[in-house]
Amino acid sequence: MVYGEDPRQGYVENNMFYHPVMKFQYPVPAGWALQNTPQQVQMATNGGEAFMILTLSGQNTLDAAAKSLLTNYKLNPVKSDRVNVNGFPAIAMIADQVQQQQQQQGQSQVVRTLIYCIEDNGRIYNFIGATSQAAFTKYQQAFQSTMSSFKRLTDASKINVKPKRLDIVTVPATGTLEQALKSKGMPSSDFRELSILNGMKLTDRVEKGMLIKTFEK
Repeated sequence: MVYGEDPRQGYVENNMFYHPVMKFQYPVPAGWALQNTPQQVQMATNGGEAFMILTLSGQNTLDAAAKSLLTNYKLNPVKSDRVNVNGFPAIAMIADQVQQQQQQQGQSQVVRTLIYCIEDNGRIYNFIGATSQAAFTKYQQAFQSTMSSFKRLTDASKINVKPKRLDIVTVPATGTLEQALKSKGMPSSDFRELSILNGMKLTDRVEKGMLIKTFEK
């Protein structure tokens, strides 16, 4: 039985996001939370002061992709350059979005974005990093480092990753759940998760012949 999300649709390992199907990878800033959905990958700081999203563009050219983002998000371009991202042609832009907070008082907040549109064999990725204009200098390096490190995934061990599968096994000898998991070759990093899946504590007693859940090796 497959357990959890399918890593072939994207997974994080050692602060690196890998997408085996699309065959790309990029680093995730330390301490940032990541959420992966079929529509986009989103990363954010604690508290949400800054965030980055990666989506597929519906456009066929870099120019069209960049123009579409500016139009759809009502962004005012500040700077735009054609760049090369590890062999991929790309457009890098800084653009601002003015958000009205209190229209009656005429107050507004400026959101500043760093955007990379990256082309890969006819497929264009939109990478957007956003924060307040005041905090942009604080997060610009994190945005830049992540986006400019986007590259082709070629490591076969990362591409051929398989989802976890649950297995039902027989306890070989009376003892604790932890001892039973060790006897089945489960790594200690999986103990807590397996104890929850079994509805037991690691110190709970299990009898010889009992059935418990483990991960398929």
